[in-house]
Amino acid sequence: MYAPSSTTTTKTTWMTTRITSSVVSSVQRRVQLSPHNPPVGRRRRRRPRRAAAVAAATNNNNNNECVKTKREMLTLTAAMSFLTFQREQVRADDEVVVVEEEEVATAEKEEEPVIVMRDIRTVVITGCNHGIGLDAATKFAKTNNLQVILACRTMAKAKEAKYEILDAIAAEGGRVNDPSLLVPAECDLADLESIKTFATSLGDEPIDILCLNAGVQYAGSKEVNRTKDGFEVSMGTDHLGHFYLTNLLLKNVESAASSSTLKPRIVITASEVHDPESPGGKVGRGAGLGNFDGIKEDGAEFELMDGSEFDADKAYKDSKLANILFANELNRRLRLANSQINVVSFGPGLITRSNFFQHQNPVFTKVFDFAANDLLHVAETVSGGGDCLIKMALDPELENKTGVYYNNDLGGDTGHIFHEASTSKESMNTEEAEDLWTWSEALVGEEFDVYI
Repeated sequence: MYAPSSTTTTKTTWMTTRITSSVVSSVQRRVQLSPHNPPVGRRRRRRPRRAAAVAAATNNNNNNECVKTKREMLTLTAAMSFLTFQREQVRADDEVVVVEEEEVATAEKEEEPVIVMRDIRTVVITGCNHGIGLDAATKFAKTNNLQVILACRTMAKAKEAKYEILDAIAAEGGRVNDPSLLVPAECDLADLESIKTFATSLGDEPIDILCLNAGVQYAGSKEVNRTKDGFEVSMGTDHLGHFYLTNLLLKNVESAASSSTLKPRIVITASEVHDPESPGGKVGRGAGLGNFDGIKEDGAEFELMDGSEFDADKAYKDSKLANILFANELNRRLRLANSQINVVSFGPGLITRSNFFQHQNPVFTKVFDFAANDLLHVAETVSGGGDCLIKMALDPELENKTGVYYNNDLGGDTGHIFHEASTSKESMNTEEAEDLWTWSEALVGEEFDVYI
């Protein structure tokens, strides 16, 4: 609505005042000069006229003056009414402007997004249909305040994991208050298309905790096993699959910070075997990515990233080194972006009593399991490994920590001690971490700018 400017209002008032003053002055002059109000200092001379003529003339003059006076008064009244109207109009316009301003302010206030803190946070965990992933998912479900998305290689495996979790909790006398918070989902980390489909299915779902736990290894195999996209399977699944998934879901993880009092976390399951100086890393050929000659020479069909002769055990160790390098580079980029996301990684220890060694020679697996658990007592239980993952995901002590690595070493009252530890010298090479990121982008066919 039009609101008169101060200039327009001033002009209107000035014109009205001029009209009123002019009319008032004219009326005053006529009243002063009427026969009943002669000018001061002047005396009327009586002319010798007949009484009737004088009376008639006097009556006519009086009537004319009255008519004129009435006209002037009507004009004055009209002018005053006009002035009053103008003032009321200006006042009304001002009131409309104020109302409109109040309505705009209210509308703007209503348009501001209302942030509601979520009672239920969301966890996405890969590799959760067996081993420490299944154990951790069960412990997540026990809290009854987390939505747990079970990302498994097939939907059938994910649904099976859900029922195992519900049965395990019930067997302990517990209860999952809302079974729908356990969400089975298909996400094959050996297939980039499957990863993208899974990420797309989540839409804008805030993700508070992203657990990159899945891992495969074919130690002892002489042939190169490959993913659907042609990558060597250990590096393709353990590193490239998780690299791709993380970047696709990064905005989901970041968005969780706006509706939770806790910072979102990305938890990466690595292993001490990434370090050639560790007890596990010393056995056989040590991890090392070299100058990425394997990729430079063979592209996506590389066997080992450093270009050396294929060794399935080394391929797994290399994938765990890539996990640490990825964690460090991701954390560096997120800090540059002023992100709220914390990135942590850990080694759960040697866990033999799961199906992690399913691709190795069965006889070797049995002998190794007996020695590690019953003779040397160096192995960790599945439950113990699951506890490590739970600590990295939920422990309040890590709320303000990022870029850290924890390892499950021998020691302590229980035979193991889970603590913050340093990683290998190669894993701390920032240039190599940047190069791995760049090569990983080239292999998955997408570039990611981590500036949210």
